[in-house]
Amino acid sequence: MLIEWVRCLAPSFLVVLAAAGIALGGIWVWAGFVGVLILVLADGFSQTDIVIHTRFPAWFYTAALYLPLPVLCFLWFVFAQQIAADVATTSQRLVTLGSVAFLTTLGALPAAHELSHRKNRIAQLCARIYSTILGLPMYDIYHIHGHHIDVGTVQDHDTPRRGQTIYSFVYPSLYKSLRTAVGIERARLAKLGHRIFWWRGRIFESFWMLTAWFSGFIYFAGLRGIPYFLMTWLLAWLIFGGFNYTQHYGLIRKPGTAIAPRHSWNHLKAFSRAITFEISNHSEHHLDPDKRYEYLRPVPNAPQMPSIVLCFAASFVPFIWENWIVKSRLKYWDLNAEPEEQVLAVVENRRAGWQ
Repeated sequence: MLIEWVRCLAPSFLVVLAAAGIALGGIWVWAGFVGVLILVLADGFSQTDIVIHTRFPAWFYTAALYLPLPVLCFLWFVFAQQIAADVATTSQRLVTLGSVAFLTTLGALPAAHELSHRKNRIAQLCARIYSTILGLPMYDIYHIHGHHIDVGTVQDHDTPRRGQTIYSFVYPSLYKSLRTAVGIERARLAKLGHRIFWWRGRIFESFWMLTAWFSGFIYFAGLRGIPYFLMTWLLAWLIFGGFNYTQHYGLIRKPGTAIAPRHSWNHLKAFSRAITFEISNHSEHHLDPDKRYEYLRPVPNAPQMPSIVLCFAASFVPFIWENWIVKSRLKYWDLNAEPEEQVLAVVENRRAGWQ
């Protein structure tokens, strides 16, 4: 029972730990970084988890999705207060910036992802608030209407191609996703007879939500907070894109064919599943995007990766990522792919310079 509490509340606990460390100042600003380091080690050494975790009532798993929201707001508040006080050393500010960026992504991304697939208005609104904290309030539009349709194909902005580094993938991917999301929203509004900046449309909503979040931070941090705010977003986007990178890297699907478990990587380590609200349990999610996260069924015979945090860290060193983690797994994937996918895989391997 205690383990289930820890599983669901771990992201919020890590955010609270980092916020408390920043508020205390001094050496305590390292608390968030140390918490993340412990998480990396724990996840790396944890066992594969193929159990469906539904020990508590549905309301508990839903409440766990909303809990990170107030603690993330508190994290950014103490971050702004640290900047305004102007007493931290340069190294302490850099550690704080990195902790805020990583834990904002860890706290906001999985919850926003799950809530964006829910059909009620409160869930949808909170998903957009989470995404606003990340600086990506329209990302759910592309995720649902683009990524879930095109996953594994060359049309998908969230599927990196073989040989592509994380550095050449992340920011172009996010830009293309935003551009596509704006196009989708523009077309939706046009069908309704509204202009692109209609006051009830997502584009106008995103503009004022971003403005409000930025203005609130600068109110507490002062003008000196502007570069810290922007650098934190840039780093958070890199981390956000890095998780996308490790979940779809190099997998291939012919456009128009059915989505199958083999079209997503899975990270079934116990901590990987716990801290991501089952995002790492990815194959089942793509087969049934609307299934609540606690009911997702692990698919052990789908493509498997080690710890999601370990893969994320390794992806920043392309030699390690390709040669120690992904090439051997893709070679096995190719052998078990459909004939049409095997043909495409040969082309992609040559394009990457692997053959």
